[in-house]
Amino acid sequence: MLTESSNRGLDYSKTRHTPGKDDLELSAAGQALLASIEESTRPKELAAAFPRIVNRMASLWKSPRQMDRYFEDLLTDTRGSRQGFALGILMELSTLKDYYQTKVFPPTGREGVWDAEALARRKL
Repeated sequence: MLTESSNRGLDYSKTRHTPGKDDLELSAAGQALLASIEESTRPKELAAAFPRIVNRMASLWKSPRQMDRYFEDLLTDTRGSRQGFALGILMELSTLKDYYQTKVFPPTGREGVWDAEALARRKL
């Protein structure tokens, strides 16, 4: 098992895949997600700079557990060597996380969601 300290010596640039279309531009699902988010919360800088992140969010949006994990991955440097996001994008991500956890899937709306996700995985 790799720990945070052992991750620091790894060269992640060798594990990256060749960027595809969904990495370089917003997909239809990514555009639809942005359109569904309140204007004041919509992550415009993030979408322009990192369309792949918005596209990934679009695929996870209806799965609170996975979305929460993705927010944590984006907002936490577990490798110890990441450059990090520009302040504007970091603020958009934090605002979007708060919006997601309070308006899209608030704590009271999450009851039973975990069970439904577990059941769906078992059926696969």
